[in-house]
Amino acid sequence: MVLLAFADSTLSTPVADITSDQEIPIATNHYTMTDNAVDAYFMNENPENPPPAAKPVYDLFTIEERQEKGLELATPKVSPYYGQRVIYLTFDDGPEPENTPAVLDILKKNGIKATFFVVGTQVEKYPEVLRRIYQDGHAIGNHSYNHVYRELYQSTNAYFSQLRHTDEIIKNVIGVRPRISRAPGGSAGSFTKEYWETLKKLGYVEVGWNVSSGDASKAKANGIINNIIAQMDNKNLWSHATLLMHDGRGHAETVKALPDIIKFFKDRQFEFRVVNFETPSPW
Repeated sequence: MVLLAFADSTLSTPVADITSDQEIPIATNHYTMTDNAVDAYFMNENPENPPPAAKPVYDLFTIEERQEKGLELATPKVSPYYGQRVIYLTFDDGPEPENTPAVLDILKKNGIKATFFVVGTQVEKYPEVLRRIYQDGHAIGNHSYNHVYRELYQSTNAYFSQLRHTDEIIKNVIGVRPRISRAPGGSAGSFTKEYWETLKKLGYVEVGWNVSSGDASKAKANGIINNIIAQMDNKNLWSHATLLMHDGRGHAETVKALPDIIKFFKDRQFEFRVVNFETPSPW
């Protein structure tokens, strides 16, 4: 757990100089923290400490709570992280009661973290699976409430209503909400300038991808692996490869392929990272 974000530095009198008849200064800053915090960066009332590297990012407040408290909505400015070999494993459309736990087991066995873009209706059905994602130290992103394009992309109001509703559902389960999001189907062809402006205003970070597993088709495990290997011939992606996969219903082949996918990147000494504010734009 990143305690730096919550340390209270308002006690200016040295401890050794405080006598028994002196009144100890009362801290003026307040720092909220959840009881079930994991090893992550938690955005709260303190705007001073930048997010530490390689940690999931969560917010202790919803957009409405931030507005009520007069707190900043915008994300802090951080430099994008470009390494020599960096891979972000991302999974969409969960949580799901069979595939997601299987993915989590594989990740745990390999000692790596990933990022899960979850759907609100799925969180409502399987809150215990979301709770495990969080407690295992993975990053969580907002992937809309129902993933129904005809409803989701009616307007910017419809889209962001779904994001805010999903934030509340997630926060009710784990006590915090994500600040990263991924548009179902991707932002291309769906987002107008107004969508991007609203994302920035409300403090969401949209996360795309530059490597697709192809598992949204009927591809078998070998085909999924070969899809990824072929795309990784483009070494321009190696510094910030963001791999799209799915852990929702019907994606058992992705689970079968995952050990070999991880081995492919481990054999080439890639660094596995979770998506956060440092993650570069995929393109």
